[in-house]
Amino acid sequence: MPRWLRILLKSSLTLGGMTALVMAVDPAVLLDSLHQARGFWIAAAVLLLPLNLFLDGWVWTRLLKTLDGSFPSRTIAKAVMSGLALGFWTPARLGEYAGRAFAFPDADQWAISLTVFVQRMVDMAIGVIVGLATVIGAIGLGLLPSSLSWLAAAGIGLGTGGGLLAVLLNPAWGHRWAQGLLPDSRLTERTILLERLTPRQGLAVGLGSLVRYLVFTGQFVCLGLALQPSASVGALAIAVSLTFYAKYLLPSLTLLDLGIREGAAVFFFSLVGLGTASGLNAALLLFAINVLVPALLGLPFVARLPLPSASDDAITRRCSVLPESG
Repeated sequence: MPRWLRILLKSSLTLGGMTALVMAVDPAVLLDSLHQARGFWIAAAVLLLPLNLFLDGWVWTRLLKTLDGSFPSRTIAKAVMSGLALGFWTPARLGEYAGRAFAFPDADQWAISLTVFVQRMVDMAIGVIVGLATVIGAIGLGLLPSSLSWLAAAGIGLGTGGGLLAVLLNPAWGHRWAQGLLPDSRLTERTILLERLTPRQGLAVGLGSLVRYLVFTGQFVCLGLALQPSASVGALAIAVSLTFYAKYLLPSLTLLDLGIREGAAVFFFSLVGLGTASGLNAALLLFAINVLVPALLGLPFVARLPLPSASDDAITRRCSVLPESG
């Protein structure tokens, strides 16, 4: 399928899905929910953003240690911000790989892109494993029915999370699997870095990613409290965990996953007895704080990158062999 047609279809699906969500919840109710939002909790979510970004860079630094070369902290910060900006403005967030790799023009940029992919797979593993535990707990508490569909959802999470966890615990398996799947790929020549990842570094990557997961889900809970102050923190935590579980497991059919998080939030907030308007508004505010704002802040860093071309086509071609980031 031509890239322009793929973008057009994703854009149409994103717009249609978001419009359907807004109309289903009721625009008037959404606006009323925003007007009554508590500024303190919104500010708390915003203040957690720097910690979120710091942890993103800190975890990535642990992975970069598997590569040869120098990776100064200041350049890593520039790379993270550039990646967030280019990821926002390019299809399938391919720009995140390019933005980080181009910050180190003298390094092996394919290998750097691979470290970004590994980090995003670890993020996915954490989100799926925590979400799976929440699904099992919710079924046990009676919040979710023990129906075939929910048991299948748990099974998918078990297979996905278990596979990712197995590779995380034994990174060399990932190298062998990549070589068997894509023996002639330029990327699989660099997967040797997975064998260089020591158990101590792997533990740091896993724990750092878990802390970061708790931070951005904590932001979501804060936004839920801002929009529905009477809500139980426990109920919000369950709804948020299940929302990200669905987000990680559902295929990315929309731009920037818009509509997936929001639709899941509406469903799971309602499931635990919270308002659908609170779920949708909290998800949209989280998107603005964690995706839109960093993308705008990262634009000045992109301007100072030694990009081979400013066009999205060049960036996309450079990273076209990489899967979409989470």
